[in-house]
Amino acid sequence: MLPIALGRGQVPVSESASERTSQTTEPSAEPTGGAESPVVAVYGDAYSAGSAQGGAGAAGWPALVADRLDADVRLHAVPGAGYVAGLGGGTFLAQVQAAPEPDADVVVVFGSRNDTGAPSQEIADRAAEVYGALQTASPSAAVVVIGPAWSDEAVPAETLLVRDAVRTAAADAGLTFVDPLEEGWFFGRLELIGSDAIHPTDEGHAYLADLIEPVLREALQ
Repeated sequence: MLPIALGRGQVPVSESASERTSQTTEPSAEPTGGAESPVVAVYGDAYSAGSAQGGAGAAGWPALVADRLDADVRLHAVPGAGYVAGLGGGTFLAQVQAAPEPDADVVVVFGSRNDTGAPSQEIADRAAEVYGALQTASPSAAVVVIGPAWSDEAVPAETLLVRDAVRTAAADAGLTFVDPLEEGWFFGRLELIGSDAIHPTDEGHAYLADLIEPVLREALQ
């Protein structure tokens, strides 16, 4: 798997996103966007899966990005998941094992603030397991690791430790790492976070699509 360059930009959204995004826990038999559509697999938490605050279905950043890239985006994220966190088997590793994507062109692993408070070494060890599983499950894919995001500038020190552990594991595996905390994705943009002060609204997911789409477009090139 090769590291990829990062970019930023915005592309208009059309209304056909939901037609290209699969939200099942099983790999799709055929790309929903057609044989020529690139395949993007997404594993993560509610920042990808959506929540009661926003981002469900066609309003989520995976569906928006699917539309912009004319891609078959296969969403396997589970709310509450993380490298360590995840009730009922919802860890990132469990997601990869339950829904491998052997024909993926790009794989995204996004998160997770849910690991806040877990031991750093355990996070790093679990992250290494996830990346190893992806190399086996999606051998031709470029892997983009997005670290945990926070909803304002007051990032807890323990969440920074999560970021550091994930960043180190991604570097050790030779993967691209995108740092929402370093880049301040939601800092000063509380209007994009729901009333629970944690999860993005529909507008917040559109904003995430603006940030993530150029990274994936670069990967697909």
